[in-house]
Amino acid sequence: RGQGLSLAFAQILAGGYPLFSYYLREFQGFDANGQPIGDVQTFVGEDALPDVTAGLSTSVSVGNWDFSAYLAGQFGFSVYNNTANAFFTAGAINNARNVTYDVLNSGEAGNAAAEVSTRFLEKGDFVRLQNATLAYNVPLTGDGLFKSLRLSLTGQNLFLITDYSGLDPEVSVNPGSGDLLNGLPTAGIDYTAFPRPRTVTFGLNATF
Repeated sequence: RGQGLSLAFAQILAGGYPLFSYYLREFQGFDANGQPIGDVQTFVGEDALPDVTAGLSTSVSVGNWDFSAYLAGQFGFSVYNNTANAFFTAGAINNARNVTYDVLNSGEAGNAAAEVSTRFLEKGDFVRLQNATLAYNVPLTGDGLFKSLRLSLTGQNLFLITDYSGLDPEVSVNPGSGDLLNGLPTAGIDYTAFPRPRTVTFGLNATF
């Protein structure tokens, strides 16, 4: 079995399919009563493993200034947005948990089951500026206190380009305690996971 989601499963481990393959109902909208159309679970041809992982680094020095940066990207994978599955449905309004207006005009009935389906499966492709550093080497005279003095500003996770509607396509939750495969690695399941922080750090390096 794959990763469990509130006793429902979005992934299954099976021979002939990539790890973390999605096994879902094909969501086809809502019927006249506001119930989801599509009851049969099947492999949907998507998985959580990227087909392409890429990186680009650069380093430039001009006079006393230098700059370096690293861009990272992953392409050809999908993320199951279980946060949306749990909170962004018409039924969630009954429990005062909904945080989006989108479901008000979706045609979904308030008593519709929030089923695990392709409705909440999204492309996770992204490009991220992983880190960047701008530094200045202060020019010094030979008789000063310092032999060298370098000031730097470093940022981590400065921007993210993605069509994924969640906070971060690189997050994933651990298997639930009721899953028979509890403890196995998991990927591609986003359920209220914390995104990567964005940090900016000032640095000072000196030699005497």
